[in-house]
Amino acid sequence: MDKNEAIKIVIKAVKEYIDDESVEINESAILLGNDAVVDSIGLVNLIVDLESELAEKDIEITLTSEDAMSRRKSPFRSVETLSEYIIELIG
Repeated sequence: MDKNEAIKIVIKAVKEYIDDESVEINESAILLGNDAVVDSIGLVNLIVDLESELAEKDIEITLTSEDAMSRRKSPFRSVETLSEYIIELIG
């Protein structure tokens, strides 16, 4: 899996979760913080959905780990950072 494929998977999951076609979701969409497109519960659901989607592609990873939570910059900040984190875990 490359970064572009990971971005597509994350964008698809975000769009399915928010179910609002008026909100544009791209790789710079904020997932965590003041301008986030999802709330905290939404982020948790999104992570679960992403892990399930990846499992369907025979990619077994856990996105929430002590490493992820202890990073100075959260991998959950945006679609792009989450996609990069997914690629890092797969690698």
